[in-house]
Amino acid sequence: MPKKNFETDEDRMIYNLVVHRDMIKWVIEQMAKEGIPCERTKGNSPKGDILIIKPEDASRVKDIIWQIQSKYNG
Repeated sequence: MPKKNFETDEDRMIYNLVVHRDMIKWVIEQMAKEGIPCERTKGNSPKGDILIIKPEDASRVKDIIWQIQSKYNG
């Protein structure tokens, strides 16, 4: 990702939050395509940003996250 020059610290923080929000939304969409029910958490949950509805899907989720990381982080 190209380095961005932000006018203010707040602009940088807003940018980072928007990127994070959109990434979580995209991951949830990928899970839905795989038939894994999940939803966005609220209230800054210390358990994470995505709630996996069925615990038995956890290993599939880990595999999907690994594939995403491998694809985009080289």
